[in-house]
Amino acid sequence: MRVAIAEDSGLIREALGVLLTTIGVEVTASVPTGTELLAAVRTAVPDVVIVDMRMPPTRTNEGLLTARELRREHPDLGILVVTAHDEDPFVADLFADGAAGIGYMRKDNITDRQALKEALDRLRDGQPVIDSHIAARLLAGYPQSRRLGGLSGRERRILELMAQGLSNSGISQRVHLSPKTVESHIASIFTKLGLRMEPSENRRVLAVLAWVEAARHN
Repeated sequence: MRVAIAEDSGLIREALGVLLTTIGVEVTASVPTGTELLAAVRTAVPDVVIVDMRMPPTRTNEGLLTARELRREHPDLGILVVTAHDEDPFVADLFADGAAGIGYMRKDNITDRQALKEALDRLRDGQPVIDSHIAARLLAGYPQSRRLGGLSGRERRILELMAQGLSNSGISQRVHLSPKTVESHIASIFTKLGLRMEPSENRRVLAVLAWVEAARHN
């Protein structure tokens, strides 16, 4: 797998490069700004890019803007935006154009080699990834959400795992239910969220976006 990095901290950038090498990843570019990352990717397109959310010059949403431009130019590119914050006002905007191949993780958790490798694999395969710690905080607001309040506890847990990018099989193993039962729960989630008319994969993405949007407004 080939990965490009944009992170303004030289120390973090160097450490991440070493970490990626230890899990068998080729680092194709390691730069301090989104602009330099865009230029690097135009020269050699990797499988996944890792982008810091807050970089110069404003240290606000540079990662989001870079991710959007990368997605426009390279629709199949996996994009992992990393943050030092549990909550970020730009997280919902990150998924506004679709969640496939888009990831959002805390910097603390990308130091876990296994978690990072799994996230990169899922992003390369076009699946969404949301840090479990961030997902848990966002999902804590579900009971107060008018739109999502009708979901059962089991359904909220399954939706959390969907948001993390797990397949039905992966969810089945995590919650100790049969794949058929997981499918039934997911169908119920779609129904309760009013996502009846879209193809299955689109509904899956929309369900993830629904809880991101609801959590932002709670």
